[in-house]
Amino acid sequence: MRYLALLFLALAATACQQQESPDDFYRGYNQKVIAGMASLEEDAAYYSARKRQEMAAHLEAFMAQSHKTKAQAIAFYLDFSHAVAKCKKITLVSQQQDGDVANLTYNQQDVCGNPTAVPETQKVRLVREDGWKIDDISLSL
Repeated sequence: MRYLALLFLALAATACQQQESPDDFYRGYNQKVIAGMASLEEDAAYYSARKRQEMAAHLEAFMAQSHKTKAQAIAFYLDFSHAVAKCKKITLVSQQQDGDVANLTYNQQDVCGNPTAVPETQKVRLVREDGWKIDDISLSL
């Protein structure tokens, strides 16, 4: 009986916890990219089903254009993402949420000694698919 009571309390506590905010989700992803994603599968887990399909098509096109193997193309993508993320400090400017869609805008500041004359921004659209997932990212570098 005690076990059932503890199980009920644990389930109730989990149900009452606030869901992760879109900004918290994206910042967590950004920190993982800065640390270096271990694999494309780990990175893809943060993306919506639509975005994963789009990325697969881009990967195939990149492989054909660059004559790189799949492993080389994936390594290039992960390295490039890591290099960009580690050099950009992001600051949330706006967060708009409408149901299962959130739009985030961040200012970016280069922290690797490459200042720019124009402000840099990141615009991120998230959708809810078993939690928040990245559906689109646009960068102005």
